[in-house]
Amino acid sequence: MVRALLLGGAIVVAAARPVTWADFPDAIHARLQRAGVDASSFPGLLERLTRTHAQRVRAGDLDHLVFYVLQSRHFTALPAIEPALSAKAFASTGRTPDDAHARVAAFLTAVDSPDADLRLSYFRTLVQTEWPSRRDREPGLLGEYARAMRFLYEKEFVAQRGPDPAGAVASLYRSRGFSTDTAVEAGYVVYLGLGMLKASEPGRRVRRVLIVGPGLDLAPRTGFVDWAPPESYQPWAVIDALAGLGLAGLDDLGVVAVDINPRVVEHLDRARSAPPVLHLISGLDLSTKLTLEPDYGEYFAQLGRSIGVTRQQAAENNGRLTKLVEVQPPAARALSAERADIVTERLSVAPFDLVIATNIFPYLDDVELTMALANVAGMLSPGGVLLHNEPRPGLREIAEAAGLPLQQSRQAPIATVAGAPPLADTIWLHRRVSAEGQGRD
Repeated sequence: MVRALLLGGAIVVAAARPVTWADFPDAIHARLQRAGVDASSFPGLLERLTRTHAQRVRAGDLDHLVFYVLQSRHFTALPAIEPALSAKAFASTGRTPDDAHARVAAFLTAVDSPDADLRLSYFRTLVQTEWPSRRDREPGLLGEYARAMRFLYEKEFVAQRGPDPAGAVASLYRSRGFSTDTAVEAGYVVYLGLGMLKASEPGRRVRRVLIVGPGLDLAPRTGFVDWAPPESYQPWAVIDALAGLGLAGLDDLGVVAVDINPRVVEHLDRARSAPPVLHLISGLDLSTKLTLEPDYGEYFAQLGRSIGVTRQQAAENNGRLTKLVEVQPPAARALSAERADIVTERLSVAPFDLVIATNIFPYLDDVELTMALANVAGMLSPGGVLLHNEPRPGLREIAEAAGLPLQQSRQAPIATVAGAPPLADTIWLHRRVSAEGQGRD
């Protein structure tokens, strides 16, 4: 697909194209060859990954469908079900619990209703596409419930009993469906990363930005609310942070959000001509056991002021920070969206000054991660910056082979939890070295 994008004040033609073996530098060739991939087998790998990733997009959509069915309060008065607890109940008997079965029935009744709620409409379309015949919908949805619950039980209960719980969970994520989950908190760690960039280069200007996997909060497993419409928070948080920190101006900023899921792209596409009113909702339920870090609280208080008009809003879910942001046209015009797979494809555009990829790399095995980092390097200008939050051992070595040596990192405490480790994330900043030897873009 080819479309015109506004990047740094100039209209350019962007197209996601398949990556080739010749795009990669020798150091990446060597890593792939050690994994059994060479120039002759590379086309077959691309074909397999393209097919597998399409299946993972589908599985991710159906995971969100299951979480919506279990938790939404919109289409039924039945009590919401915590997915992990439902997974435990399913694992103990091997059959769908009665409460989950009742919610499936209520949801399928709502599918045939005229209710125009945005989330319900999205999942109605998904169900009608996946199972055109009504008689196939209940067994099909129950089958997807069983698949999602098996994974969740493995993650939440089995993996936690092993000698390396974090490693076991990480391994599970490299084959699970691609989630579109996103949260306001993810913007905070990027804000801190951009703050590092500003502190190290006070005069730096960022004009071209690539956001990989911006996500859409259709139905997360945790922190689910459905009294506000679905949102894609990250692009707006990034634009707001760049402008607020003085790294960019809205008049010459171009931000491209790429996602492998076309539904995320369609959602963001609408924003350019119809700037949204964002419902920013913290994913954290505040209580006597959970206390926000002051710096995060200040970040949330300031969020949105550089891209629109902000209004505080009383939370309908007790204990959540919430606010409304009316995005203004200059910010909306800075954003474009494109469907692309960062592992198998590159955008044919002028190089970017900044690439942001948070909560993306955990879904990739080492070969996929190697290709993704090489593609990021190939789309960055010399001196351009990659920000990510993947702590995987070995990523630094792969990034260096791609020409993206690590420069800085910073921990981002978000909240303290009584009797548990604090909630925190870490942001990593890599800088693109000279383009020499980095393959042909």
